[in-house]
Amino acid sequence: MNFRMLIAGLALSCVVAVAQAVAQPVTASKHISKILSRGDGASEESAYKVKSVHEEYEILAALGLTPGKQSLVQKKKPYDVIEATDQRTGATREVWFDIGSFYPEF
Repeated sequence: MNFRMLIAGLALSCVVAVAQAVAQPVTASKHISKILSRGDGASEESAYKVKSVHEEYEILAALGLTPGKQSLVQKKKPYDVIEATDQRTGATREVWFDIGSFYPEF
């Protein structure tokens, strides 16, 4: 095998490994798993109750979602609503987060 073919093979292996890593959700910690078990984030009523913005992004990663547009929605409580894209399917959805535990009163 010549040197160019070896380098091309290694490069292709790296690309495949990165693509597989991106396509799979991150394994959630026990804490994040507990938050995930208490809602589905599909609406205000089932929003994930988080204690920080960092937890929001950990949840998105655990779900295999890539964050996009983020909005603050103020109803009875404050919510972060993140438009996220599923890394496997390309489908987009809104994910609701209850941020009342750390967002200042309005």
